[in-house]
Amino acid sequence: QESQIWRKVAPENLVFVGMREGEIVLELNPDFAPVTSARFRDLVREDFYRGLSFYRVIEGFVAQAGTESDLPPSADQQLPPEFERSWDASLNWTLVQNGDLYAAQTGFVDGVPAAREGGHIWLAHCPGAVAMARDTAPDSGSTDFYIVLGQAPRYLDRNLTVFARVIDGMEVAQRIQRGAAAENGIISNDLARSRIGRMRLFDQLSDEERREYYVVDTNSDAFRKALEQRRERRDAFFIQTPPAVLDVCQVPVASRAERAGISRELNPK
Repeated sequence: QESQIWRKVAPENLVFVGMREGEIVLELNPDFAPVTSARFRDLVREDFYRGLSFYRVIEGFVAQAGTESDLPPSADQQLPPEFERSWDASLNWTLVQNGDLYAAQTGFVDGVPAAREGGHIWLAHCPGAVAMARDTAPDSGSTDFYIVLGQAPRYLDRNLTVFARVIDGMEVAQRIQRGAAAENGIISNDLARSRIGRMRLFDQLSDEERREYYVVDTNSDAFRKALEQRRERRDAFFIQTPPAVLDVCQVPVASRAERAGISRELNPK
């Protein structure tokens, strides 16, 4: 039933990113990145990102936005690394795969791809993941962030703080202007960049603009059954049955938006 299949996203964790290309909706993850999520929420409330651009965008990799400053953040701006957290049996963990290339196990926690090993768990760099950019020092992140666009760069796991996920508008993120591969994705011409019009929190929206978001409950029996069906791949289409393995980054997690009695399902598969 619907109440057993869908998880309502806490309104305080929603961030609405308005751009000329459309709107992207993020869900913050304070359970894994409490300090970074709180800082990002504060920056959004202060309208910090208005007019800033996606200045480094690499096809099939990431779209990075922010101030593009070469100056290190001041001490009060530096964010502590929240690359991983201790495993907690109370987490809504659903196993996807044992023996992943980058971890002992992969799975989902409340709809978000994650990995775990040796008493630690972390959020995975799957498409749609949002992480804080940084310099060499682990605590050098401050304001600039990136959205993972394509093939999952899982080698970045536990090296940068993943603090949010795109739950609506991934097709908008895919329309962000790309940079040249020869320039490492840097778009030198400021006028050619995709630009953030405005970011807003749920409580900054008008009543007419507000909508509730729901994400498939990945801790439900229905989702676990769907995982097994996807793993086995017994469809008549397959001449050679693929190995019974699953890439956590290729498991779709649907979401839906509701406003004024109108329900709209997103990325359903």
